Order: sequence, then C-alpha cells, then structure tokens
Amino acid sequence: MKTLKLVAAGVLPMMLAVPHATHAAPGKGAEQARVYVVYKDGQRGNAARALAMVGAEVHYEFAGLRGYAVSVPAVALEGLSRNPAIEFVEEDPKRYLMAETTPYGIESVQANLVQAASNAGNTQVCIIDSGYDASHEDLPDFNVDGHNDPAGAGNWFQDQNGHGTHVAGTVAAVGGNGKGVIGVLPGVNASGTVSLFIVKVFGADGWTYSSSLVDALSKCTGNPQRGSRKLVVSMSLGGSLKSRFEDSAFANAFSSGTVLSVAAAGNDGNSRSSYPASYNSVVSVAAVDENKVRASFSQYNSQVELAAPGVGVLSTVPMGTGTTTTVSVGSANVEAEAMDGSPRGTGTGALVACGIADNACSGASGKVCLIERGTNSFSDKVLNCQAGGGAAAIIYNNTSGPLLGTLGDVATSIPSVGITQAAGQALLTQTGASTTVSVAAGNYAKFDGTSMATPHVSAVAALVWSHKSACSNADIRNALAASAVDLGPAGRDVEYGFGLVQAKAALDKMGIGCSTTSGGGGGGKGGGKRP
Repeated sequence: MKTLKLVAAGVLPMMLAVPHATHAAPGKGAEQARVYVVYKDGQRGNAARALAMVGAEVHYEFAGLRGYAVSVPAVALEGLSRNPAIEFVEEDPKRYLMAETTPYGIESVQANLVQAASNAGNTQVCIIDSGYDASHEDLPDFNVDGHNDPAGAGNWFQDQNGHGTHVAGTVAAVGGNGKGVIGVLPGVNASGTVSLFIVKVFGADGWTYSSSLVDALSKCTGNPQRGSRKLVVSMSLGGSLKSRFEDSAFANAFSSGTVLSVAAAGNDGNSRSSYPASYNSVVSVAAVDENKVRASFSQYNSQVELAAPGVGVLSTVPMGTGTTTTVSVGSANVEAEAMDGSPRGTGTGALVACGIADNACSGASGKVCLIERGTNSFSDKVLNCQAGGGAAAIIYNNTSGPLLGTLGDVATSIPSVGITQAAGQALLTQTGASTTVSVAAGNYAKFDGTSMATPHVSAVAALVWSHKSACSNADIRNALAASAVDLGPAGRDVEYGFGLVQAKAALDKMGIGCSTTSGGGGGGKGGGKRP
C-alpha cells in the first residue's frame, strides 16, 4: 500500500529579518536575539564599539573568522546590519543532540520487552517491496541478502521509491548506534540477528503484477540463504482483485508449516477485501494510531486478523530523501511535521495569526503565518501566506493528533509544516514572538498506512518464532491472535481482527511449548477456522 505522508526535523543557518534601527542602547528588558556578527577586514575595533553601544553580551569571539557570537536587543539588529564596519548579521541557530529514537510502535507491540533469542538467525523475514537502501546509516549490512531482477525491478539493494526501506527500518533498524530509530528486531551485530531477505518487485512507480508477487514468494521460500530457517513473508502491498493462482501459491507456502505470510489490509477506508491479505493463508493487518484507534484509511472486513501501529510511523528512507523539521517559537521548540511537498529551506520572523488563511494574509510580510486547518486546502493556505509576504507557514490541526498534510502537486516557495491543535492554540497566545521554521533533507520519515502496520506484525511474528523455533507457523499465528489486545467490540471484529499484536504476551501464552494457553481468540480466519 502506498503511504500517505513523509515528514521530519533540522535547523539551517538563515539571514535575520530585522526591525527598525535604534540610536540608543535599549533597556535590559528588551527582547534578545542571539546572532553572529561578522565584521569587515580591519574593522574589529569599530565592530566591537558598535556592539558595546547596543549593550551586546559577547559569548565567543572568532578572530580568525572576523566574527562574534553575541546576544543583542532585537531592536538593534537593523542598525548593526547597516553599520559600515559590519559585513553581515545572521542568527546563531540552535543545534540538537542527534540521539536514537524509539518509535511509539515498538512499545505498542511490546517489542521492547522481548529480545531476539540467541539463535534468532534461525528465523528469516523476507520483505517483498520496492527494495532496500543498503547504504543507509541505520539499516543492518549483515545477515541481509536479496534477489536482483536486472530485466525488471532492478537491484534489491537500491530503492527508488522509499517504501521498502521504510518497511525494513520498522523490522530491523539498528539498535544502540545512537542514530535514527530502532526496529522491532533491531540489528546489533551479525551474531544471533534475524536474517533479512529482500525481493524487489516495485520500481519508482509503485505497482506490479500478481505474477511478479507469486514469483517473489518463490524467491522468498527458495532463497539459498534461507536454508532451514523459519520464514515470515512481509508484504506491504495489495490490490482489490483476487486470483485463484495466487491464492494457491500462498496456501501451498502455509501448508509447509515453516512459512507465515503477512500482508496489508488496505488503505481505502472501506470494507472491500484486498489481496493477498484476504486469502485464508495470509495474516491481514489493519492500522491503528498511537491511541490504539483504527486509522480512518484502514480497510475493515471479516478477513482482518491483527492490528498494529500504522499512523505517523517514523522509520528509515533512502539517504537524503526524507525531511527533517524544526520549529522554534521564542526559546521553545514545537514538534512539527513538514508538509508533504514543502520546499526545503528556513523562514524566520515574528509569529502572526492568519485564521484559516482563505485569502492573502495581511500583515504577514517577513513573518511566520500561524494558520488553522479547515475549509480550504493546505496548499491554498500556504499560497495565501506567501501572497501576504510570509516567510513560512505553520498550520495547526482542528482535531486531536498530529497534522500530516500534503501540498499535492502545488508548487510553493516557503517552508510549511503541520502541528497539533493543542500546540496551535497555545501559539495563538505567542503572536509576535520570534519564530523559525526549517525544513531540511534527512534520512528518516513518518509514513501512514497499513503498509506501516504490516512490518510490525511480521517482525513480532519473527521475534516470537526466534524463541519458539520448534513450533509451526500455525502455532505462532494462533499465539499472536490469542494474545492480542482486544480493541473495539469484544472479541474478533472487522476493524481490529483479534486486536493489537503483542510480542511478550504471545510468548507468555505459549508457555514452555507450542500451544497457546486458554483465554485467547484462536488463530486463522473465517470464524476461528484455520486455513
């Protein structure tokens, strides 16, 4: 399933918008700006005197670079920038510790409570998707192989679409390296790590034929790296038409007892079946958000078996293709997501409220527009901020949860981001505060989709199987169903299936053997029947 949203976070240098000059040193209570002041060759003394006159606090002097890092009253900036001794003035932008992030889905599915077994290499996850960026800083380069298709989709270790790399990060992003994110089955070293096998069936356009999927399944089950490993086939893909031939292929794989296939339920937000997810031999996965509520786009029907996080899932994308987003208002940072399609760049200025921005935002010249979601499109809101001379746009939600918006195919020239309703309402009390919005290149992104839910289930299945390698695929499937957190109406339902998948609870259900203890929902599809 193609996802809905890319996002992200970073800060870049920018030139300051400056107010009117002042001829007297402002008082101590004046709003301060932290800036670099770079003086012209031979003008150090004159620059130092100019800084002293406006009451600058000097943090650093960089003589070799002819500059200072200082805090000065904001009203003094224009006068400094026009001083003949000074070459330029620019913001001293903030930098942040780049630490490893645990996406909310990891704890949601209890992956943080279960470590892969020491013999986890006896289990393999085969990802059928758009490829795998083998150069990514946060994806394992050990226990990973794949199938090349030179005449078709191309090399497995390249990803022109980004979808497959995102899926792979949810499964196995490296843990403990201080970078990016961590996967359900975090690669740490070659010893004892679950094996990955990548079969690329999608190019940049994101579609293929059923026959390519059947062939990919055979590549998964028969790959020479698999050997005797138990296999989970992860498929964040699907289509509305079923195929008896394709159905037979997945049924045959399941009948081996060593292959468990998992697929996305679909992103159309209706009750239609999607395939291969809706074959009896395949686990169909629905998407829930951070609050464990079904995503509005997640398809619902009697074939849905399990649910997993699929809204705003942070994971890896091909290097440099994601976006990083930073928003600061005054001295505080605000969590934000870049609009899909926003240009990269930085805008800074005073914060101005523009309502829903259904026309050009008056008074926005050189400022950052704060806009409420509603009525008109995101792209029109950003264009109306631009039309008023705005430097950047912040759009806040009109309902709970993050705002992952898209500009579609509309070209805009200023950075634009989305924030929560609560954050937006809080910012309405801070209009006039110095605000910076930055959208820059990155290596990670948040996506929505049952595509994002699927690798959570696939990886949990492999994680549990790594501890229960003597058990069959049906045993693992039953345990996942019996231990899921029941959501929605009591018992299995069309929106959540048996519920939210849980790694530790599944292992606890299995005890010391392969059978689940009482109290679960049972495995398989069709009113409790297993395929």
